Amino acid sequence: MDQPHALPPRLVALLQDMPLEELAFVAVPVRARHDGWTKARQQGFILRLALGGCVTLAAKAVGKTKASAYRLRERPGAESFAAAWDRALGWGRSRAVDLGMERAILGEEVPVMYRGRRVGTRQVHDNRLLIAVLNAIGPLAPDPTPGDDPNLAFRRALDALAPDPAPTEIAGFSRGI
Repeated sequence: MDQPHALPPRLVALLQDMPLEELAFVAVPVRARHDGWTKARQQGFILRLALGGCVTLAAKAVGKTKASAYRLRERPGAESFAAAWDRALGWGRSRAVDLGMERAILGEEVPVMYRGRRVGTRQVHDNRLLIAVLNAIGPLAPDPTPGDDPNLAFRRALDALAPDPAPTEIAGFSRGI
């Protein structure tokens, strides 16, 4: 019954590079129904979530709705499923950010048409995609606190990396005092 929701070969190829044993979970116990959340549907949902990071698309791919997926997650005995969900969602979102960043930076090859015929291609970059990816990543470094002197913060960072050397005697002079 779950065969129509099998992964296409191109997605199976992507899964071969993932440590799928980390997504192993105990299926949520549900009443047996041909159109319900069977063990195979639950596994397919988690795999698709790991590939794309979108609950709606993962649920739709296995013939279910986003709302029913969240209801399944909240059922008693779904702790293992919820943990796998969280791991898969993190993988999928990370993968989506990577793909978006790659596409934004490298661009996309678009055909150039002239009088209905393809005469070449050109590389197109999407700055809106880059901005969306950067917003998804979030701030890379914490903002300095207002009134904090950047020079003082830099000096503290250097001091933390290389503490003062121990005092030594060199030709009658004392260092480090």
